[in-house]
Amino acid sequence: MRMRTRLLSLLLILMLLSPALGGAAAAGSTPATPPSGATGTTGTTGAAGATGAASGAGSAQQQRFTDITGNWAQPFIIELQRSGVLTVPADGLFHPNQPVTRMDFAVWMARAQELTPVTGPAPNFSDWSQVPAADQGLVAAAVKAGYLRGYPDGTLRPLQSITRLEMAVVFGRILQGYGEYPNPYYFQAFVDGNTIPAWGAPASLTLADGIMYGEPATPEAAIAPNQPTTRAQTAALIVRFLEYRTQHYHVAPLPTPPTPASFLVGAWDSNTQEAYQNLVQHGTALNWLIYTGYNAEADGTLIGYDSPRTLQWVSAHPMPLLVMVQNDWTNDSFLHDPAAEQRFLSQLLTVLERSNYAGVNIDFEGIAAADGPAFTAFIAMLSSALHAQNFLLTVDTPSETAADNQASWAAAYNYAALGPLVDKLILMAYDYHHPGGAPGPVGPLNWIQQVLAYTTSVVPANKVILGLPAYGYLWGSNGQTQALWEVGMENQANANHAVITQDPTAQEGTFSYTDSSGVTWVGWFLDPQGLQQRLALAHQDNLGGVIFWRLDYNAPDWWPVLAGH
Repeated sequence: MRMRTRLLSLLLILMLLSPALGGAAAAGSTPATPPSGATGTTGTTGAAGATGAASGAGSAQQQRFTDITGNWAQPFIIELQRSGVLTVPADGLFHPNQPVTRMDFAVWMARAQELTPVTGPAPNFSDWSQVPAADQGLVAAAVKAGYLRGYPDGTLRPLQSITRLEMAVVFGRILQGYGEYPNPYYFQAFVDGNTIPAWGAPASLTLADGIMYGEPATPEAAIAPNQPTTRAQTAALIVRFLEYRTQHYHVAPLPTPPTPASFLVGAWDSNTQEAYQNLVQHGTALNWLIYTGYNAEADGTLIGYDSPRTLQWVSAHPMPLLVMVQNDWTNDSFLHDPAAEQRFLSQLLTVLERSNYAGVNIDFEGIAAADGPAFTAFIAMLSSALHAQNFLLTVDTPSETAADNQASWAAAYNYAALGPLVDKLILMAYDYHHPGGAPGPVGPLNWIQQVLAYTTSVVPANKVILGLPAYGYLWGSNGQTQALWEVGMENQANANHAVITQDPTAQEGTFSYTDSSGVTWVGWFLDPQGLQQRLALAHQDNLGGVIFWRLDYNAPDWWPVLAGH
């Protein structure tokens, strides 16, 4: 299969060797971490749990891994976090240089491959009890899919480090499922290729397809089959595998409806099990989606991959599906580099055309005020190129009013200049109060009214989309802040016998309580009544619609309200 391509790939493998995995890594990107309350963990060896600030478009405070800055694999780690494969633990540590365990790899691959957690009888391994209860469903799914197999003595050895060969074999088995055939010939290019046992034959596909590279050796490259794989290396390998899967075995949805609904009700859709469950159960209440799948590096390179199950769902429920592209530059050199911008445009068009996306959602945050004109020029370039091919262009912006439009956070986003260039301008109307600040409403209605009054004075109202938060914050008197899904806020109040009231000015739910250790907590969140009021305001002001961050933030009380619009 594709023998010539594979031979060229093999030559590239030998040319691109590095101490890490053979590929040069680009700059990092900004994570988007679910609020605490998500089910499941990423294992016990470091990146466990799902605690952290609700983050994403417009979040002033974002929970991110604190030990990956400058690491060669930073962009791959963050891409997996954004897509829901990784979650940030309470201590914020990823431990990139530690070996990855078989269990953590199984959990990550189960999420990456969109497997449904398995319930019922546990797999028959003598050491199954070593797998934490929160991870057992995903590990069992990985075992069922054949990604993780036991040893002849009946053990799974979930806490043991996984070797390079074991990992490569997993990728190879999946590729065999797509019809590719192993060819041990590719092992012969490596000094230790003759040490690969027969069961390792599927690993040849990862070498032929450019997913895994060799380790340096003299005089030839080595596969190093028994060497442990670090967590950073694993993140890079998973992303490379998923990019290869997207490029060669993607599932394209049906063509997008030519005319979007007059009033859009949508969600940013991450590639998590929770998001997909909400899509299946409640997706008919929406009429557009933005998939949060890609990140732009400072050199214009796109890192990311599509979600097959999301594309399949949209095929059965045709609606505009846009792809979000985020940034995480340490500086705004991208906006002053024509070559980087053209590389970005070329790769973006490939993504849009390959998967029949209706368009793109640009979520470039943290842009310096001085770079505002360059950002507008970049959007103008995109507008011309994308509209020429009938793709939609939407841009996320911080919310501002006439009084504060020169504030540092929002000054780079010139509403009046951006309005004529975009199809929709999405106002991130949340994090008015945020972690690290004083307690208060996340997106108060009176502030939103001021934002809309200013925005619609310079941008046609039907181009304006109101972004809403499906999460809330708990501020503690000890200085800590927790982020919870909307239903998590309600559950927290009920568990502590706190009465939720609606603030008459902010039109948000709020409550307070003192826990057993004497810490007083104050919570604010957008409750269903407040959601109804914001939807009514959007209709009253003839806006283009609403969208919420994010689809995987469980807000069951919202769906009946959204379905009415």
